[in-house]
Amino acid sequence: MDTAPTPADLDEIEAEMPLIAAGVDLVDAECRVLTSPADVLAKRAHRRAMSALLLLLVQQANHDAALTAAPVYTLVNPSPADPAEAA
Repeated sequence: MDTAPTPADLDEIEAEMPLIAAGVDLVDAECRVLTSPADVLAKRAHRRAMSALLLLLVQQANHDAALTAAPVYTLVNPSPADPAEAA
């Protein structure tokens, strides 16, 4: 059984890299806050990392919602096409 990722798998991973990187940045910032709770710069880095991650999540949600938008319906003229049929 071949367990190597397919090109499609690699494309999906590449598309998720900004979100993965933002998650890693958030964990790094959390570690800084936990090791130095009084460090103002650590708290600022944590806020920025959290904001960046939330921004990416909102952008992804908006993108996904745009792809799954409600179907567009066309109006059908209920009147007959031939005026003779209307009489």
